[in-house]
Amino acid sequence: MTTKIISLSDAVKRYVKDRMMIAGGGFPMARQITVFCKEILRQKKAGTIQVNDLFWVEPGVGFGGSLLVAEGLIDSIISTFASHERSGLSKITRDSLEKGMPRKIKWEDETNLTLNMKIMAGALNVPFIPANSGVWGDIRTTQLWDGKLPYRKNILMEDPYGSGKKVALLQALCPDLTVVHVQMADAHGNGIILGSIYYDYWFGRCGRDILLIADHIVDTNICRRFPNLVAIPGPMVSGVIPWYLGAWPTNSPGIYGQDLEHMGFFIKACNDRNNLREYLDRYVYSWEGYDDYVRLIGPDKVKILEADPARVLADPLREGILPDGKVRELLAEAKTEKTEER
Repeated sequence: MTTKIISLSDAVKRYVKDRMMIAGGGFPMARQITVFCKEILRQKKAGTIQVNDLFWVEPGVGFGGSLLVAEGLIDSIISTFASHERSGLSKITRDSLEKGMPRKIKWEDETNLTLNMKIMAGALNVPFIPANSGVWGDIRTTQLWDGKLPYRKNILMEDPYGSGKKVALLQALCPDLTVVHVQMADAHGNGIILGSIYYDYWFGRCGRDILLIADHIVDTNICRRFPNLVAIPGPMVSGVIPWYLGAWPTNSPGIYGQDLEHMGFFIKACNDRNNLREYLDRYVYSWEGYDDYVRLIGPDKVKILEADPARVLADPLREGILPDGKVRELLAEAKTEKTEER
């Protein structure tokens, strides 16, 4: 079997390029692609990738996107809002927009409907899609389009069938790379999402390359037994990154809850640039591998997060979770195949 399993380090090296459009799945406090964003920053600092001007798409810029903004890697954003939900507002994003710290990002506002429909259009491989949302207000005002970016704002059109109604033509979004955190995936790339899917049904079908970060790798028989839970089909997926707790400090329903204590600590750190630097140095750059990453969270905190009441969502699926040793074999197999390709 040719596996789609890939290590976090190899995935970032292979798929992340300068000035590319990256779409991040999840929501501000749910299934954030946290560890992927951290790895981008770590490899940027190590000099293994050259990334300076990302074009970021996210339905509510949350924790992972905020880290990239804090280190100046994002040039432009398409989103609906910037917040950490009940934990508080995103001071990092506000400082970038209002004060140009560390750089002034360009921002394009969308409604929840227009952004989802633009992603849907990209997934359906149509250049645009008509919508009622986007006809009214300053949502129609473009902020990004200067001829340099592959993005234009809504074009109004009257119904060609004669009703007189106006609709907005929304340009399809076709990210260079889409990354979605899922609770479970098999080695073929079939991704299981428990709880709210948010935008990820269409994100998981929209992108030249699509990567999944999975808390657990499962036997394919689980995907066959519960096909209704396979939100992202394997044929669409370029690679699966095994990384338990990869969404921390946000939640992964059925696997672990959100770490509100840590989010409060992070938001306080954002009020002072020196404290923010200390936070980034510790939680982004200090660890060397998965074991270090988990130790940084702390075993007691992990137990608390795993005791989340939503854990029952995953109970019928746990029997199909592959042991760590088997996942390591799949990672080794992927390394071998990559070497042989060279």
